Amino acid sequence: MMERRVTLKDVARAAGVSRATASLVVRGSELVAEQTRKKVEQVIAELDYVPHSGAARLRGQKSRTIGVIIPNLVNTFFSEFVEGIEATLDTTGHLVMLASSRDDPERQAGLIRRLREHDAEGLILFPADGTPPETVLQLARSNLPVVQAMRHVGKGLTDFAGSDPVRAVRESVRHLSDLGHRRIAYVSLAGDTSTRTERLTSFDHHMQAMGLENVGIVEVPLAWDGSPQSAGLLLDLDPRPTAAICFNDILASGLLRGLYDRGLTPGRDLSVVGHDNLSFIDLGAPPRLTTVQVFPRQIGMKAAELLIRRLADPGAAPRAEIVPPLLRVRETTGRCD
Repeated sequence: MMERRVTLKDVARAAGVSRATASLVVRGSELVAEQTRKKVEQVIAELDYVPHSGAARLRGQKSRTIGVIIPNLVNTFFSEFVEGIEATLDTTGHLVMLASSRDDPERQAGLIRRLREHDAEGLILFPADGTPPETVLQLARSNLPVVQAMRHVGKGLTDFAGSDPVRAVRESVRHLSDLGHRRIAYVSLAGDTSTRTERLTSFDHHMQAMGLENVGIVEVPLAWDGSPQSAGLLLDLDPRPTAAICFNDILASGLLRGLYDRGLTPGRDLSVVGHDNLSFIDLGAPPRLTTVQVFPRQIGMKAAELLIRRLADPGAAPRAEIVPPLLRVRETTGRCD
C-alpha cells in the first residue's frame, strides 16, 4: 500500500523547527544558521521529502502528466517506443514529459526527483545502466506509480512491459545453425542491465544446447562512428567466427560498415544478425540486415496501458506484458559450407 506524501510540516516536526524555518532551508536561504540548516537537510534526506511545486493547485486536481525516462536519444528504438506511449495516453488526456537519463543512474535520480516535484501522476522508466534496486524500492514506497520497460530492476516489484530476450536470441542462434554456422560470436554493449544479462545468458545456453562454439563476446560503444571497430575485433578472434549476433541494429549497422571498409561482404564473408528491426533497416541498399523485430511501439503502448491500470487501481498486483519478437531474415545471413 502506498504511503502518503511527506510534507514540509513533517520535516519541520522531525527537525524540531518551525515550518517557516524548514521552508527557508528548502529555498536555500542564507537566513538559517548553519547547524540548523544541516539538521533540516538531514531530515529531508531521511524522510525523502520532495518539494511540491503544484501545492497551490486546488485540492483533488490532477497534473495530467506522465514522466517517461529513456536511456538515450541515439537509438531510434526509443522514438518508436515513445510514439506508442503517446498514442495510448492521447486517449486519456495525459501529457508526456520525456527525459533522457544518458544511462546515468545519478542523472536518472535527479530526473525522477524533478518529475515528483512537478507532481507527475506516474512514471514509465527504462532503467539506466547500473540502477540500484533501492531506486525501484523507493518508488514502490512513494505515491508515484511506475512501470518499468524493457529492462527491470527488482523483477516483480512493479508492472513491466517488454520483449522476450530468451526467444529473440534462441531464434537468432537457430537461424544461423540451420545455415550451417558453428562458430558464432556476440557483439554487445558494455554495462550492467537485465537485458544484457538475459541475452548473453540465453546466447551461451542455446549455443551449448545446439552444440555450437561460442567464440566470444565483443564489446563496443553505442555510437554510429564507434561500432564499426567490432569488425576488426571479430576478425581477430581465434578461432574466427563465421557469424555474429548483435545487441541492436546500431551495432549491427556499424559492423556492416566495418566489414565493407575491409572489402568483405556481409552474408558471404561473415553473417550478421541485428536486434530491434528499426524503421531505417528496410531503406538501405542490399544487403539488408537480418534482424529480430521487437515492436517498440507496441511495447510503449503496453507500458502506457499498464500505467493507466495502475492509476485506476493502485493496489493491484504487478503485471508483466510481453510482446513476442519475430526474426526477419534478409541478405546479411547466408549459408556456411
